[in-house]
Amino acid sequence: MQLALGILIGSMAMVDIWHVPDDCQTIQAAIDAASSGDEIVVLAGVWKEQIEISKKTLLIRSEHGAEETVIDAGQRGSTIRCNDATQSVFEGFTITGGQADLGGGIHCDNASPTFRLCLIQFNTATFGGGAYAVGGELQFDQCVFSFNTAKNGDGVWAKNAKPKLTACIFSGDSIGWESGEMVTITDTASPAGACCIGDTCVQTASVACWDAGGLYRGEDSSCYLACNPVCDEDVTGDGVVNMTDLLRVIAAFGFCP
Repeated sequence: MQLALGILIGSMAMVDIWHVPDDCQTIQAAIDAASSGDEIVVLAGVWKEQIEISKKTLLIRSEHGAEETVIDAGQRGSTIRCNDATQSVFEGFTITGGQADLGGGIHCDNASPTFRLCLIQFNTATFGGGAYAVGGELQFDQCVFSFNTAKNGDGVWAKNAKPKLTACIFSGDSIGWESGEMVTITDTASPAGACCIGDTCVQTASVACWDAGGLYRGEDSSCYLACNPVCDEDVTGDGVVNMTDLLRVIAAFGFCP
């Protein structure tokens, strides 16, 4: 028991919390100083810098939320770059001022970070104004994409990657894949549900989903397993498309009530 307790205390002591600017003058300096598992807490303000993180897994969060904590790259490249399998979490930031060929706001290369409660806006790129991902499993949770511009994918562009988007708002920004498929999700305040667009699930409202050419799974539905392959022509749901399905469609032919 004493040995187990000692190991637990030792592992807890290894986790440090870094405060910006008290402990480190910049966010990047804190990232460089931190070790995997550490937490970085950033005070409110406009942080004019570019962020790059590789291999480490950190929790990087703002103390006062995205509206008051801004990371601005000043059009000098991508605002945040994540590389080499990092699974870090960025929480509560406005990510802006990025300008790059690939990923103005966020560029992820074989990395799987999570961006939560972030505002991603006013970034520009050739591919992925808001974010660009190649490989990995980039995740966005309750983020807002707006006023990002790109030749391909104003909001997000993915290459050999499947970004997971949960309860996000795309205010006129688009999502694109390397195949050239483009989707636009409009801003709406209606109740949200799971929207299947290709093999990607976006948590959005029914009208926005239909406008994007998606399949809406119902109000309050979850993205979990919502977009598994289905056969929409199987009207009866018996796993077979046959004459019964055709007759059901013919019987219902006409205007919907």
